[in-house]
Amino acid sequence: MHSIKLPIFKILELKRGIFLDRPNRFISKIKYKDKTELAHIHDPRRLKELLIPGKEILFTSSKGKLKYYVKAVKSDNEWVLIDTSLHSRIALKLFEYLPDFSKIKEIKKEVSIGKSRIDFHLDGVPLEVKGVTLVKNGIALFPDAPIERGTRHVQEIINHNGKLLFLIFRNALKFGPNYKIDPKFSSKLIEARKSNIPIITAQIIFDGNILYYNGKVPLLDF
Repeated sequence: MHSIKLPIFKILELKRGIFLDRPNRFISKIKYKDKTELAHIHDPRRLKELLIPGKEILFTSSKGKLKYYVKAVKSDNEWVLIDTSLHSRIALKLFEYLPDFSKIKEIKKEVSIGKSRIDFHLDGVPLEVKGVTLVKNGIALFPDAPIERGTRHVQEIINHNGKLLFLIFRNALKFGPNYKIDPKFSSKLIEARKSNIPIITAQIIFDGNILYYNGKVPLLDF
């Protein structure tokens, strides 16, 4: 995969600290200026391979209940974005870069389809966006924990002949489903591919300041 590095957007007013602990899915304890603080994590997934005590993190001040908001964690010398609230904003920028979306005229966000809410409707075609942060032996894997809701999303995408967009926030050679962690989701993703559902993979690089689109990650044979 060739490095192309097209800018997506800059994350402003970042601070640097150390991850200490995660009392629950949405709260972390961090060290900042020799003080222990609480910071929001907008990603309900386990992130066990990333959120390890002592890891460097980037965060911003928050207007919510907690004082700070974690944006990224450093792992294997790369900054990995873990703020799922930014996924839609990233996708909107990718619509400008990827040929898959070059002829879109109408974009609708958060559209109800069946029993689910899907991230986008693009000229009436549903698109679901997922973020990938788990990499093993150079392979980006999704999910990192069982994801029943995500399985329903993929089913609706199949039912309505939509598209899937995976944002891969790590350096990876290929992408595939995580059979060991979630066989139901993996089976559904295989079904989607066999049904000729477009599975679009976009590698997103974060240099600690700016997010970049760095090309597509090839799919494993699944």
